[in-house]
Amino acid sequence: MSIAIILSAIFVPACVMLMLSIIQTTGIRENKTMSDENFTVMIPGMVVIIGAMCALMSLTVLLGFTFLSDERPHFIFYVVFGLFLWLGTYLIVKTLNFKVIVKEKKITVFSAFRKPYSFTFGEIVSAVRQIKNQMKSERIVVKTVSGKRLIVESSEISYKRFAKKVQLEVRREYLVGFE
Repeated sequence: MSIAIILSAIFVPACVMLMLSIIQTTGIRENKTMSDENFTVMIPGMVVIIGAMCALMSLTVLLGFTFLSDERPHFIFYVVFGLFLWLGTYLIVKTLNFKVIVKEKKITVFSAFRKPYSFTFGEIVSAVRQIKNQMKSERIVVKTVSGKRLIVESSEISYKRFAKKVQLEVRREYLVGFE
C-alpha cells in the first residue's frame, strides 16, 4: 500500500505538468479565416478532453468504491471526488461556452454562466497585463465604463491578437503593464 502512495506522489504531479504543457502548446492554433480585425478568443479544445477525463475518472472511482467495495467510503472521499467531478464538468462547460468575438472595434463576450454582453474599445477604462510565475503565463484584465470585467489568458487561442488590438485601440493612460 505504501508503494502505491509513493508512486502516486511521483507520477501524478508529472502527469499534471505534462497535461498543462500540452494545453500550452496545442492551444495556440488559430482559425485560417481570422484576421487582426476580426477574430475569436477561445479556450483550446484540449481542455474539454481534460475535463471529460477528470469527470469520467472521478465518477468511475465514486461509483466503483460505493458499489463494489465491502465498506462504504468515508464522507471525505465523497467530498474530494465530488469536487473533481464538478471541476471536470466546469472545464467542459466553460470551454464550450466561453468566447470573445472581436469585430473591428466591437467586443462581444460569451461567458459560461452569464448573459452575453458587448462593448467597444472606447468603453475600456482599464486594461492591465499581468505576468504570473516563472512559466511566463500572462493575462489581460479589462474593465469597462459599465463595470463589466473580462479576463483573457495567454493559453487561449488568439490571445496575442487580442493583446495587440488592446494595445493599439485603448488609450495609453488606461494601459498598465504593456510596453
